[in-house]
Parts: sequence; C-alpha cells; structure tokens
Amino acid sequence: MARSRILSGPVERRRVLGGLTGAAAALGLTACGVSESDGKASNGGSKESSGAGTRSLETDNGTVKVPQKPERVVVLENYDALMLLDLGLVPVGVPDGAANPQLLPEDVYEQLKDVDTIGASGTPNSQAIAALKPDLIIDQFYKEKSAPLRTIAPVAFYDWHTSGAFWNEQIAKLAKAVNRESRLAEKKQEYERRLTEVRTAYRKQIETTTWAPLSGGPNGKFFLGTPLVTVMRDVGLRIGAGLPEKEAGFVPKSYEEMDVLKDCDALIYSVQADGRPTPTTQQLLDHKLWKGVPAVKAGRAFPSRHFVMANYSFAIATVDEIEGMLKKM
Repeated sequence: MARSRILSGPVERRRVLGGLTGAAAALGLTACGVSESDGKASNGGSKESSGAGTRSLETDNGTVKVPQKPERVVVLENYDALMLLDLGLVPVGVPDGAANPQLLPEDVYEQLKDVDTIGASGTPNSQAIAALKPDLIIDQFYKEKSAPLRTIAPVAFYDWHTSGAFWNEQIAKLAKAVNRESRLAEKKQEYERRLTEVRTAYRKQIETTTWAPLSGGPNGKFFLGTPLVTVMRDVGLRIGAGLPEKEAGFVPKSYEEMDVLKDCDALIYSVQADGRPTPTTQQLLDHKLWKGVPAVKAGRAFPSRHFVMANYSFAIATVDEIEGMLKKM
C-alpha cells in the first residue's frame, strides 16, 4: 500500500498538520525529550505485566506482556485518544491540548475535557504518567521517548510511519492492544452500512462526478488531499486533480497551480469542528484564483468539519456530510 505524503516522517507529518489546523490543533506539535523524571521510574525495573491476567501483544517494538483487558490507558498522541473513544474506552491520560472545543465534536470534547494531561505530544511527563497508575501506555510516534516509560507500565508502540499509513489500519492495532476488537467490528459494520446506503441512493451522482479534497497552506500554497480522502474513496467518489491512487494527500501546490482543480466537478475544503476555516484556508477561499475555479463558480465547493480522520465515528459523520453534498449535485 502506498504511503501518504503526510507520513513521510513523523516530524514532517505533524508540521504539515499543525500548519493546517493551527498550533492548538488536536494533533499537536513535535517536541523532544521526556520531562521531569526523564523517564526513570523509582522502581528502576520494567513494569511489564506478567501472570495469568496477561497476554502477549505483538507491537512494532517487539512482544509485550499486557493486561487481558486494559482499563487505565495513557496515550502519548491525540489521535490515539480519539481512537480509544471509538472503542468505548476513555484514556486516563492524554497530551496537553487534546481537548479543544474548536477542533473536536462536542460529544468528543465532553469526554476528554476532564482527562488528566501528561505533557505535550513528544514530551511525556513521566511523573504525571506514573501518578495515573496506568496499566498500558500507547504510542505511535515517539519510540525513543516512550521506551523509558516501560518502567511505569507496558508500552505498546506502533509506528504510524512504517506499519500502516491510514487511520483504519492503526485503529485496528489499538483495538487489539486494548482487547476491544468486537467493539471495533461493530463500528466498522455501522460504517459499511452507511456506505452502502449512500452508494445505492446516489449511484448516478457518484459515477458521473470527479472530486478533490484540499485545504489552505502557508505562503501562497494550498494542500491537495486531506485525511478524509480515505472516506471519499470508500464512498466510491472519483478523485481528480492528479491525486495518485492510494495517496492520502497533503501534496503542496501554489495558488498559480490551481488549474489542477479544473477537472473536478466538486471540491471539499476543510474547516474546524466549529465550522470556521483556519486562517490559511480562509486565505485560499478569498483568493481570486480560487473564485475562478469551475467547481467554485458552480457552487460546488463544500466545507467538511472532519479534517481529522481518526476513527469510524468520524468516518460515519463524513459519509453523512458527503451525502448532503451529493444531494446538491
């Protein structure tokens, strides 16, 4: 499977996403180091679980002994928190800024707003994590930073860069880590039912139109492709503007290259959960070249609040949005 451009490296991926959703985005920014105790727990030994109440879990950092069904999970990345919510598990610790009412649906924000924080993404505070008494720690980006935390609890590390570039691949791994694969199967079935409903009801619109997702970028650029393109493809939409098959996007284009959108009958641009575009996307929407794009002139440029694609609940909500767009085609 081809990798997304956004995943050509953890730092690059997070920089791109941070530029699109703002410094306060639920995705956070890359940083370095393990703060406070520098990752050294007082017992000095591994807290990897053992005994009858444990199982062996294959991770990208080897085989780890974890509880049969973890209940007190700390996550080092905000995507992980959103995935766990879909699995019916609220983490006991999340990175700073994980709960942002501008960027998250209200129900998600309500679940995360009172969760203890454990430092910024990339700088886990080991003392704060230890105080939460987790039975599992999950990480997808910071192998060197999360490794010392195994003295507090087992660490399940999954490298999003090399072991599955798309959200649905990663949530499957997390479901196995927390032993909630049956819950994941239910959410996936709900998603597939909605896909079938929309494909059936809007078959003609889907078969006869070409689409592209995009968002604003810095310095007179925009980004072709967003994480929701995975859902667009699942619906059956034809993706244009030269975005390669299996490519999730974030292909940088200058405003002068906006002609690439001319083959598209409809466009989807990203907005925050509160419905407002980010400043860079607003600059794109205000630009004269954007206003001259055929799909824009035809009134077929649609906003989507689901820029962050992290779980099946978000994907289902995106299908609902796309259905509303198809009604107007």
